[in-house]
Amino acid sequence: MLLEINHLEKVFRTRFSKEETRALQDVDFKIDTGEFIAIMGESGSGKTTLLNILATLEKPTKGSVILNGQDVTKIKEGQLANFRLRNLGFVFQEFNLLDTLSVQDNIFLPLVLDRKSYTEMDRRLNEIAPKLKIQDLLDKRPFELSGGQKQRVAIARSLMTNPHLLLADEPTAALDYRNSEDLLSLFETINADGQTLLMVTHSANAASHAKRVLFIKDGRIFHQLYRGNKTNKDFGKEISLSMAALLGGE
Repeated sequence: MLLEINHLEKVFRTRFSKEETRALQDVDFKIDTGEFIAIMGESGSGKTTLLNILATLEKPTKGSVILNGQDVTKIKEGQLANFRLRNLGFVFQEFNLLDTLSVQDNIFLPLVLDRKSYTEMDRRLNEIAPKLKIQDLLDKRPFELSGGQKQRVAIARSLMTNPHLLLADEPTAALDYRNSEDLLSLFETINADGQTLLMVTHSANAASHAKRVLFIKDGRIFHQLYRGNKTNKDFGKEISLSMAALLGGE
């Protein structure tokens, strides 16, 4: 068991009143090593709050998040940055690349922060770059790249630390259909290599590439689907029907 979420609850309180907004309510699920999970839900359902808690960017009001046997909600504030650096990878719809650095230096950045040697960084890059087909981009600057290329570079950066869990927040939102399909195929490839992924998405097509889909409604896990042996197309149809039921209140 890689990740265990137990009775997670998140309540937001306004500063000058007693009003409360319950973003998550008794969220409970587990993720095994090597799974590819998609999380879906309408706007305001709590999926982004859940992702932020898993990313240790927010603390839950109640409950626990156990990653590799460690309750990440108990980690002290001063130790969180190192924990993220060594355990989690992040892919966002905004690529968060620095135009002042080359592609290679952008990719190296997490290991520079972790004070790894150049030999170690170069070894990791030589493993990752061919898989992501970015060997010819390493000397370029991010502003010279297409959206799809930038996302590949962002994924390379996230994989440099060998993260236990890769978190992706709407990774296809800024991409056209072709680049989205390329990215999702890439996710399937790195998942087949053993990388555990959790992706938040509003797209049934994107979710159809995952092995399991969790649906959130009003801060609770509403339903889940397993891909099994279904094709992406058939699984996508099943996901769309479940989303329609969720939005319709069934």
